[in-house]
Amino acid sequence: MRTVFAIALVALLAVTASGQICLELGGSPVRYDIPDTGSPWHELFPNFCVMHNQTGYSDNGDGVVSECDAIFLDGLMYHIDWAGPTYYLYNTETGDVKFLEPTSDDPGANPVGEIWHEVAPAYCTEWEIMGWDDNGNGVVDPCDIIVLAGDTLWHIEEVRLDITVSPESPVEDSTWGQIKSFFRNLF
Repeated sequence: MRTVFAIALVALLAVTASGQICLELGGSPVRYDIPDTGSPWHELFPNFCVMHNQTGYSDNGDGVVSECDAIFLDGLMYHIDWAGPTYYLYNTETGDVKFLEPTSDDPGANPVGEIWHEVAPAYCTEWEIMGWDDNGNGVVDPCDIIVLAGDTLWHIEEVRLDITVSPESPVEDSTWGQIKSFFRNLF
């Protein structure tokens, strides 16, 4: 019985340690203003379409949604690991939808040659941007066409704010925190 409990505890700690969640805040154009308490966040990964309610926010001092802020979702605290745009793409030939985020330090600039990261529906798939048909304003935004590897044309429908978060422990660095860190480093 103790062995079963130990295995279950290790599995629980592994899920907690690797528990990153990718979320988006709807609405275009993308804004980095700190959202109001009560704002709805749409989960892209790992559980697509689960909605979360923002119950609080702690800024790192820069006044915008950014790395190292803390966001409270449904009463639980999360550390923001990454913040940036999510491009909501639509394929007019197939009707498929993709959510991609840039990996460059200058999102919004000419993306040709960049590798973008898919957050939904096929999380972690990487796509090379082979072409970009700008709508005339010089910025990657709605109504642009992106050409992905394989010469597939995708229409940018919207640009949304995307954050990747990790669960935060609400306790100070203690023995329990050290135990979690030990298991986190194993997985």
